[in-house]
Amino acid sequence: MRKPIIQLAALAIASALIYALALVWRYSLIEWWSVPHQTIAKISNHDPFAAVTYVLALSALFLLYALACRIVQRNSSAAMWRVAMAGAIAFNVILLWLYPVDAADIFDNIIHGRMQAYYAANPFYQTAIEFEQDRFFKYVAWEYFPSAYGPGWEWIAANVARAAGEDVVANVIAFKLVGVFAYAATTALIAMTLRQHARGRALYGALFFAWNPMVLYATVGNGHNDVVMVLFIALGFYFHACRRFTFAALALTAGALIKFIPVLLLPIILVAALKQLRAWRARVTFGASTLAACALLVAIAYAPFWRGGDVLGIARRSDLFTTSLPALIQVSLEPSVGESFSARLAIGVALVLLGAWIVRQMRVLWRRKDVPWNVTARAGASILLFYLLVSCLWFQPWYTIWSLALIALLPEQTLTRGALVLSFVATWKMPLFEFLLVPAPPLPPRAWREWRITPGVLGAAWAFCVYPFFNKTVRRINETRVTRHRETSQSGANQNSADSALGG
Repeated sequence: MRKPIIQLAALAIASALIYALALVWRYSLIEWWSVPHQTIAKISNHDPFAAVTYVLALSALFLLYALACRIVQRNSSAAMWRVAMAGAIAFNVILLWLYPVDAADIFDNIIHGRMQAYYAANPFYQTAIEFEQDRFFKYVAWEYFPSAYGPGWEWIAANVARAAGEDVVANVIAFKLVGVFAYAATTALIAMTLRQHARGRALYGALFFAWNPMVLYATVGNGHNDVVMVLFIALGFYFHACRRFTFAALALTAGALIKFIPVLLLPIILVAALKQLRAWRARVTFGASTLAACALLVAIAYAPFWRGGDVLGIARRSDLFTTSLPALIQVSLEPSVGESFSARLAIGVALVLLGAWIVRQMRVLWRRKDVPWNVTARAGASILLFYLLVSCLWFQPWYTIWSLALIALLPEQTLTRGALVLSFVATWKMPLFEFLLVPAPPLPPRAWREWRITPGVLGAAWAFCVYPFFNKTVRRINETRVTRHRETSQSGANQNSADSALGG
């Protein structure tokens, strides 16, 4: 038993050294905090060695992570739990001190929190450009846009900004710690769910999420708030596994008040719940009461911010396309039908395909005699992966963590491997864009960029996910041909027997 523990500890130490030496030591928050809008490319002055180091470091981290997952699949003693969690703690402590090199989102979150905490402003209607006097303004990337998140997140941002005060490093660390708390709580919920329903996979599921390099790099390394939304997804499916369906729907609604994505999962939670209720009166009562409770939660959350108009920011989101299938559709059609119509058409195609996939998952659940919790989790993970690969308009690497809390609940399968491939290849976007295709301004035409970056980032994940369907289709065609050949041969043999009998 000691050998697997030593192996896991060695993998944790090796991973911690890579995080420290390849990332934090080169791009330290303590060293670079006073310089806004820094990236790996800018800090390294577009040195190709920096890109190579980044790619090798992330590749090594994913390899070590895969080996760790293999080890804990076969061993889940208390000592293994301690080593796994000690590794996760070490990774978080190290990455807290990484400058947010892949996006300035954490600084936008800080300024929106400060707008409420110090200026009594409304981040859904007012923008950072109105507060140029604030010391954090120079760090902001989206100064002309209101908040892209929900009221739940803006409430968190306001309180964290108020507590962090005026120091830049203190604010960055404080907002990162929000992500660390959500990360830890999500890991705990995964472990709790599996301990109750699939105890042998509890450590594997916890490590699958907690050691994933993209989860760590995006959450504690760069301070993205997506993990807070993921926490509510994990909470919703924990309640679902406990058959507390109204609480599950409320948890997903609360997650949508951080970022809208959990709304995509509400239909399958409701279908799974309705399937457990045999009487139509009970189904109607449950559906009406649950939807009313979710609507009330949304109303309470938005009430302090509501001033009319497009509080959800739908109009702003409809203009954003990058690194996605809809982006390829839009830039391909734009020369012939114009920017506005091509955007509407791309959005329409994306919504229709996503709606069809969600309906398909609902039908699969409804046709089952029983709907186990893990089947619903698989349907939810499938919807999130489909959205990322097919229907997402504006794809960013850190979005790949959305499905991982659900994937962690499932045994290893094609869906699991597809999610891991996606989270790994998403790391290629930065070096592909900033070092290979666009090393310096001016930027080449958007169509030129999209037709190189999108296949470069998502192509491998598309191929990996499509291959099983292609392979299954080919196998069915071959089986059909063999069956028809046997039927033809059997028919010919029967005919020959009949002819022989007549001749005799």
